[in-house]
Amino acid sequence: MICPNCRHSQSNENAKFCEDCGTPLLKTTGEGQQANAYLENAKQASRLYFKFFASALKSPAAYAKSIGREQFINGIITIVLYSLVVPLIIYFGFHRLAGWIDYPFLDLVLRPALAFAIMSILTVAYCFLAIKYGKGKGNFQEVAARFGVYLVPFTALMLLALLMAILQVNMLQSLLLMVGLFGAMFAVPAFVISGLMPEEGGMFDRLQSTILVYIASSITVGLLGNVLFGRIGRLLGDGMSLFY
Repeated sequence: MICPNCRHSQSNENAKFCEDCGTPLLKTTGEGQQANAYLENAKQASRLYFKFFASALKSPAAYAKSIGREQFINGIITIVLYSLVVPLIIYFGFHRLAGWIDYPFLDLVLRPALAFAIMSILTVAYCFLAIKYGKGKGNFQEVAARFGVYLVPFTALMLLALLMAILQVNMLQSLLLMVGLFGAMFAVPAFVISGLMPEEGGMFDRLQSTILVYIASSITVGLLGNVLFGRIGRLLGDGMSLFY
């Protein structure tokens, strides 16, 4: 039993008062205790992710050096968050164009978000292969964790762009969107590779490996073009033409 006031875990399950602060305790059924446990785990996970996000935003390069595979889940969460925010920016920012063309929410947000997530995971895989053949150290989980760390600043830019989109601050919204898109596409793989690969000794050096990842990612974008840059790309292009 956990105290609702101080969150102290009681040694006696039948205790009527908290052993630490004296708050009266209410008994819960087994299902209620399980629900409380799930809620407590969710709160703890959210606190851990917020700490991860704040640390990565404050000093991503330094923080990335100190993490390993234990932050794999947080890296994946960041990728999912980034992938979802991008189409939301376009949906809210260019809602007038969306209304004219009458695109459904599924085509403008959910499918592109899935495509962005798939593209990001594939980019992580390309970085992992580049690091592996470059005689670098790090498994797939560690590469994904560092990828998530370096993606955090661009995710923060995207969240700010989403706020600008909701407030209809069109110029700033478009600028942040472009920086967030191209910055994440080119900067994140370069930092991940440079942090886990030696300067020489493998089949390719850092620069060559980074270029190969760019090429592989560009091919991926081409293959997913109909999902990523089909309807949503035309909306983005039409929307940008209104402001530039």
